Amino acid sequence: MNKGKVYWITGLSNSGKTTIGTALYYDLKKETDSVVILDGDMMLEIVNSGETELFTREKRLIRAKRYSLLSKLLVEQGITVIVCTLSMFHEIRKWNREHIPGYIEVFLDVPEDIRAQRGREDLHTADSRSSEQQDMTEQPSTPDLVIHNDGSVPIETFVKEIKQLKPSMDDQYDRDRQYWNTYYSENADIRLIPSDFAQSIAKEMQAGQHVLELGCGNGRDSLFFLSRGMHVTAIDASDFAIEQLNRKTANDRKAMFICGDFVRNNTLYQMRYDIIYSRFTLHAIDDLQETELLKNIRQALVQNGRLCIEARTIHDELYGKGTRVGPNSFIYNNHFRRFIDPDAFRKKLESAGYQVLFMEEGAGFSKTETSDPVLMRCIATR
Repeated sequence: MNKGKVYWITGLSNSGKTTIGTALYYDLKKETDSVVILDGDMMLEIVNSGETELFTREKRLIRAKRYSLLSKLLVEQGITVIVCTLSMFHEIRKWNREHIPGYIEVFLDVPEDIRAQRGREDLHTADSRSSEQQDMTEQPSTPDLVIHNDGSVPIETFVKEIKQLKPSMDDQYDRDRQYWNTYYSENADIRLIPSDFAQSIAKEMQAGQHVLELGCGNGRDSLFFLSRGMHVTAIDASDFAIEQLNRKTANDRKAMFICGDFVRNNTLYQMRYDIIYSRFTLHAIDDLQETELLKNIRQALVQNGRLCIEARTIHDELYGKGTRVGPNSFIYNNHFRRFIDPDAFRKKLESAGYQVLFMEEGAGFSKTETSDPVLMRCIATR
């Protein structure tokens, strides 16, 4: 999967944001076409066309939020985004850190006298000068890089330093992509028998309904839904599995298999589905990603649509094995897995605007010759 980054370049007026951002843009363009630059002046004209009072704190905060949302939308589609913006709000940078995968923050720290020499007074209104004074109190405290752009260092040096930065929060979802590629390639000939969960909920489903499966793996449940006349969209991080499924369904107009991140693929959630199906996939994401996922799912479900989930719980025999890496989360046998607390999950669903129609926890749901996991089955609606 292509993974973009967001380079959030901020600093006061005449600190060199656009100059450095543009140099970075053309350097990255040598490597990929999937890069865009969003300059503050450019975006000001687009998002505030025809509006007045552009420099009140409220207006500037709204613009900053729009920059963040646009950047998130683009990076989730594999595009690298360079944002050159004066807006320095603690809450915006905090939101960026928590919600934008591949986020990198660069602060240009330039003495006032040097900025004054570079600037032209006729470009600054009294409102913009006043807002800039306010911004000085909210300068970044923990940027990934501070650049002292006083003119003594070539721009190319800064570009090189920026490109070497690693995001403090990268997209965690596909951390096990290679694990699953290996697993599915080694088990490519396995008989694709639908799970008990898929068979149980299929009794209530109707031909022609639209189903979205999150984390479809080798596609055994998606192929089962297709066989029952449903339109199926399915997504998984394993490019090997998705390639195999696209070959199998090349002539099936009701099938669409996508390699990507089922949490942050906003394009996926612009469509509407009767059923959104998640079996053994909440294990792959952390609590924050789960919150974002539930928000996206609610947006994509039709009225009275169903969210169907099966997942291992905190009472499962594998809970606690391996190395703890987060709340109810462990690395075991080189594989990340987070276990679900059913009571906490019910409360989370209800607070997110869902109605829980059915929830049960127990063994026997997916029993095999070698295991009998303790699972939660849950069906909820908007």
